[in-house]
Amino acid sequence: MPKLDVEVSQEELTFLMEAATIYRDAGKYEQARDVVRGLIALRPDSDIPLVTYGTILFAENNFEEAISYYQKAVEKQPHSAYAHVHLGEAFFMKKEFSMARENLSRAIELSPESPYAQLAQSILEVIE
Repeated sequence: MPKLDVEVSQEELTFLMEAATIYRDAGKYEQARDVVRGLIALRPDSDIPLVTYGTILFAENNFEEAISYYQKAVEKQPHSAYAHVHLGEAFFMKKEFSMARENLSRAIELSPESPYAQLAQSILEVIE
């Protein structure tokens, strides 16, 4: 996806992210994807729009494609606990427990006091 040469404020980006999340949570996946595609074009170096796109696919039970987006997010931001926990959760849903453990453990290691670490720990407990 090409980078858009458009100036947007952090407030506008936050609004777009919230709109995408609302669409996703309402089951309006195509609208959510449209918004997030724009965010990816606006912020191609950020892991957050990629993870958000992955969460839309995850909500549709398309775990394989969600994993692809989460992996792209990890490539862009290897120290993102946010990306690692989502990647681990998707591997868990596919019953790929070794890969799930690896990414969930990495999320905990990267941000041990975060909500991402708490979610990762909860999923690890189910695996064990």
